[in-house]
Amino acid sequence: MPVLYHNPRCSKSRHALLLCDESSVDVDVHLYLKHSLSYNTLYSLLERFDGDVRTSVRVNDKKFKLVDSSELDFDDISSIAFFLSNNGELMERPWYDSGNETVIGRPVEHLSRYLR
Repeated sequence: MPVLYHNPRCSKSRHALLLCDESSVDVDVHLYLKHSLSYNTLYSLLERFDGDVRTSVRVNDKKFKLVDSSELDFDDISSIAFFLSNNGELMERPWYDSGNETVIGRPVEHLSRYLR
């Protein structure tokens, strides 16, 4: 079953949830801030990521400047997965995992090809 990694405080994520609810696709909603994602889960999501994995981290978020990102290598999926497993609030949102690939719903129209 497809999974929407959702943050209810994010307007884009709420919009993605609405698109999922209006579609004919059954989607499991995972509140990733409440139930943290493991390194292995994040690594798997990033391996199947449709796009530049660098966009998976919220580098423009003011919290990014407050955490130690000195070990973060944006060219290494393992490094990004490790960083996000320790700093889940800095994961770009929303993420949609179709089971075959992962996309970020920014803009949320990126999800339309999965939600018919």
